[in-house]
Amino acid sequence: MLDAVRQESRIELTPERLRAANIHPETRLATDYLNHFNEVIMLLELVPSMPDCLDDVLAWQPASYEEHFIRSHYRDKDLVLEAFAEAPVGSRRRFLALVEEMDTVMLETIAQLKAHAGTPVAGYIAEEASDRLKHLAARTSGIMNAVIHDDDEGEGASAQDAIDALMTR
Repeated sequence: MLDAVRQESRIELTPERLRAANIHPETRLATDYLNHFNEVIMLLELVPSMPDCLDDVLAWQPASYEEHFIRSHYRDKDLVLEAFAEAPVGSRRRFLALVEEMDTVMLETIAQLKAHAGTPVAGYIAEEASDRLKHLAARTSGIMNAVIHDDDEGEGASAQDAIDALMTR
């Protein structure tokens, strides 16, 4: 009986409905999550010329996919969360591994920035972290948009390759 109630309350995950909510129908992932990292990448890029942005970078904290959408005002967050629960294991595993790597880069960067705050070294640290995160975010986007598949290593495909592939769909 409980299973029947759960199935009735489940959201229908049709490809059309997923696309309308900016969720990839194959991977069941919404690229809106990358905004969590894109915002801090932008701030890191500003640190060398605008050191006042450092405080915003230092305030950054990891947020899981679910946490990001639960806290967001995203219109279709219930659909996003339901789709994520149904995401293919391979894509989800690769996605979560890259998110963990980006979280690690950011936490290490924050520690380094705290140690070098107020020095020119902070700008170099921010630039290096920004470059690393952009590369990881491009790979993550490739996974989310089914451009980089589970059998790809991701190293051979450049960010431009991923963008080109998306534009031809």
